[in-house]
Amino acid sequence: MQNVPQTERLGIAKLEMIFAENGWLFREQFVKDIGIDAQVEIVEKNVSTGELIAIQVKTGESYFKETDGKHIVYRVNKKHYTYWLKHSLPVVIVLYNPKTDLVIWCPIVNDNWEELEDSYKIKISIEQTLESKNCMVLKKVLKLPLQTFRLHKLILDHSLIEKVNEGNEVCVEYDDWINKSLSRIEVRIYINVNGEWEEHKIPMTYCAGLTSHQILEKILPWADFEMDIDAYEERKREEYENEAYAYYDKEDGVKYYSETFDEWYEEPKSFQPIYSDGEIETYRLIVKLNDLGSAFLTVANYLFDKSKFEIRSFTIDDII
Repeated sequence: MQNVPQTERLGIAKLEMIFAENGWLFREQFVKDIGIDAQVEIVEKNVSTGELIAIQVKTGESYFKETDGKHIVYRVNKKHYTYWLKHSLPVVIVLYNPKTDLVIWCPIVNDNWEELEDSYKIKISIEQTLESKNCMVLKKVLKLPLQTFRLHKLILDHSLIEKVNEGNEVCVEYDDWINKSLSRIEVRIYINVNGEWEEHKIPMTYCAGLTSHQILEKILPWADFEMDIDAYEERKREEYENEAYAYYDKEDGVKYYSETFDEWYEEPKSFQPIYSDGEIETYRLIVKLNDLGSAFLTVANYLFDKSKFEIRSFTIDDII
C-alpha cells in the first residue's frame, strides 16, 4: 500500500465521508501515481452511473496561505498539470484545511489556469466549497470540452428556442436572494402553448462574481429579456391600493384615493422585481431570441438533418 502522510489522510477521510453521505462510491487509489489520490463514482437514486471523476487531494493549512481573502491561489508544476489535462477521466483538485474544516475544489480544464514560466496557477473561490449537500456540482467536470458543452446545451434548449421563434409567449421568473453573498437564482420558465401554460424549472444555480441577472443570461445565452410590464403593473396596483387609499364612501360605494393610479405610477427605467419581501426579489421577464438564438436555428437545420449521410457513407481507409 502506498505510504500516505498522516496529514494527507485527513483529507482523504474527509472526502470519503462527504461522498458516503450521498451514497457515492469513493475509491482511494493505493497504487503510486504522480497526481491522482482517488476516484469517485456518481450514484443517482441508488443506481451507479458509471460516471467517474479522478481526484487529487491537498491537505493542510499551508495550501490556504496564499489568499486575497476571497480566493486561494493554488500552484502546480507543468508535469502534473499536463498529466491531469491528458487524463482519460475528468480531474478535480480538492484543498482541505483540517483546522477550519473547509473543503474547496476546482476542475482541471485548460481555460481556467494561468500559465507561468515553469508552473500553472489558479484562484479558487473560498465559496466554491464541497459538502455532502452539494456533491452534484462535480457533475460539471465530466469530460466534455467547454465548447462541446455549450453546443450540447443549445441542442438541449432547441425545442424551447423553436417555441420562442414560432411566436409562443415565453416568460421566465427567477428569485434573487438579495442578502446572500453568493449569487444564486431559481428559474421557472413558462410557455404559453394554445392558451395553456407549461412550467419548466431549472435547479438553483450559484455563481460567485456574477449578479443574478448575469447568471440568467448564462443559463439562457440565446435569449434577450424584456420586463413583463403587465405583471409589474398588476403588482404595483396592489401597492397603490395600500399606499394611496384615502377612504371609502359607504353611501355611494366608492373608494377614494389621494391621487390617481396614473399620477402615482412610475414606468420602470430598469428591470424591477414584481415581488419583494426584503429577503427575496422575484423578477418576471419576457423571453425573445437574440442573434445567437436565431443563428443556432440555422445550425440546428444541419444538426437535425435526417439524411444520415455520416452513417451510410464510408472511405477506403474505413475498410482496410
